[in-house]
Amino acid sequence: MSAFQQEIQDQNLTQVFRNEYVAAYTDATKKILLCQTLASYIPIHVFKASFLQCSEQIAKEGVERFVFDKRSLRAFHQPSMEWYFVSWKQEMYHAHGLRVHRKILPPEQWFQKCVEAGRHEIEQKYPDNIFGKLDIGYTANIAEAFQA
Repeated sequence: MSAFQQEIQDQNLTQVFRNEYVAAYTDATKKILLCQTLASYIPIHVFKASFLQCSEQIAKEGVERFVFDKRSLRAFHQPSMEWYFVSWKQEMYHAHGLRVHRKILPPEQWFQKCVEAGRHEIEQKYPDNIFGKLDIGYTANIAEAFQA
């Protein structure tokens, strides 16, 4: 059993969908949705389609905490990040009240720096964003993301 599979089992999560690039799990009692990347890179059309599937689950279960586990990624794609921040998160906030987002990043420092730089660029490009209304945090693993 992989470390991730152990984390899923430890948290008693139920898989709600899976494709070649992404798997999503839920804990409906805690109103948490976990989206885990499965590949080193996700084409933007698959990324968007997967997050739209997550949107359906958020609406259906009244999710209050969204965890995005990006540990498998080895490529950073700014257009995907921009869509995720500017379109998807904003829609989830306005349509479903989703404020709490936790992220689990790959351990490589360069990836973390790309995320910081990308987020800064988005904040500069979209000054009227909702980021200040969101509770965004970074954690090392799923258990932390469910608690923090």
